[in-house]
Amino acid sequence: MPMDVYEAIARRRSIRKYKDRPVPHDLLAKLLDAAIKAPSGSNRQPWRFVVLEGPAKDRLVEIFSGEVNRMRAAGDDIGSAAESARIMGQAPVAILVYDPLWTPDEDHNGANRHRSLVDTQSVGAAIQNLLLAATAEGLGSLWIADIYVAERPIAEWLGRRDELVAAVSIGWPDQSPAPRPRRARDEVTEWISS
Repeated sequence: MPMDVYEAIARRRSIRKYKDRPVPHDLLAKLLDAAIKAPSGSNRQPWRFVVLEGPAKDRLVEIFSGEVNRMRAAGDDIGSAAESARIMGQAPVAILVYDPLWTPDEDHNGANRHRSLVDTQSVGAAIQNLLLAATAEGLGSLWIADIYVAERPIAEWLGRRDELVAAVSIGWPDQSPAPRPRRARDEVTEWISS
């Protein structure tokens, strides 16, 4: 019996260790179908997905790791990027998520700023759908924002001019992390009735 949405939300974890087992293309297609059903402002659907497996995924990890090493050598703060690159290397699938409606030449202030923010929220909703669908199918996933450190060389490699929003690693989980602590509803919610 399929997992219901509340169970998928409760079970979703950031998976950082994967089994060496491929993910069937029909299952990846199912996850992508769930992602594109996300809500989007003015139905702009500002998302594009680049699915990388095998040697293409290995090349992505090589570019990502190379940029992390370059930054480390320059004394820059790399945060968790090195660990993210290692995890991405272990997962059988990496999905790059782009916003094709964003352009580097556009002024991102005023009305354009609001449109960009709405588009980014829409892309985030698509990524969350992807993560929840992966959980419902027994797959593990990791939303990787650290990919930003390699945005420029990845864009050159793939010949892209749109905005790289995130990467998602997908695979069969080889760990079962405990839930991370969350603030209580009362700490983060304000109710206003009048």
